[in-house]
Amino acid sequence: MGVNRQACEVLIHAREHLGVDLSTTLTLGRLQMFMRPAQLDALVARLRPEWREAWKNVSADTGYAEPLFNALGARTVDSMDYSDYEQATIIHDLNMPVPETLYARFTCVVDGGTIEHVFNFPNAIQSCMRMVAPGGHYIGITPANNQMGHGFYQFSPELYFRLFAPENGFEVRSMLLGVNDAWFEVSDPKTVRERVQLLSSAPLTLVVIARRTGDVPAVLQVQQSDYVSAWNNAEAEREGRPREHEPAYRRWLRKLLPVRMRTFLRNVAALFRPREEASGIIGMVDATHFKRVQL
Repeated sequence: MGVNRQACEVLIHAREHLGVDLSTTLTLGRLQMFMRPAQLDALVARLRPEWREAWKNVSADTGYAEPLFNALGARTVDSMDYSDYEQATIIHDLNMPVPETLYARFTCVVDGGTIEHVFNFPNAIQSCMRMVAPGGHYIGITPANNQMGHGFYQFSPELYFRLFAPENGFEVRSMLLGVNDAWFEVSDPKTVRERVQLLSSAPLTLVVIARRTGDVPAVLQVQQSDYVSAWNNAEAEREGRPREHEPAYRRWLRKLLPVRMRTFLRNVAALFRPREEASGIIGMVDATHFKRVQL
């Protein structure tokens, strides 16, 4: 658990470009600094001049990340862990619900590499959501692909888009995929109406930055979007209604063309989608799903 170059870029992006309030921050686990001095110096050099003075006490040397969060505007930095072996300020097992005294207590809850190690993920993420104050943010920096064995889980954008949804009292402000030195903004599968997938031979990092907008329900509402669409379409068919978001011409084509022909045409159309180079390791990605961005 720690702040490497990627995580530091995310935190600076959240504070400087999204206006995330880190004044009362909770980190899952006590985060260590995992950066080389040259990496930190390069990131600080990109900051606005008026910001740089606050970073004079931040060091990339072995140690914990509280000074970094202080430089990002934190007045208090708490940490939560199962054990006190790293002197976390709150000792709690995230497999179990957090006490109500921690509800809405923090302007920002930051997962820098803990939640994939918690077996009871649904309880852990719900607890994190409840600990965020209204208007506050959750920042998750977690494994995506090719980190098998690192923890219990690797995560997909679909999961976090569906978790941090209005029905659960949140909205996603940024969903990012990191590979090597590149960042990509990830499309919501519900918006593009298809699965957002990526095969890679390199380790990928998934980042979600979400704002609390309402109450977190007792039972989180989470269903995979393409299945919800399939269920709704089947119901529309039974009732003789048009499918959701379906233009009239597509409705007629669906009725006239056999399934094999429709599948063939979709596969042909996919060949002409815009592609973008992700890295020398991954190769090309679907630019309608992953848009290259600079943090």
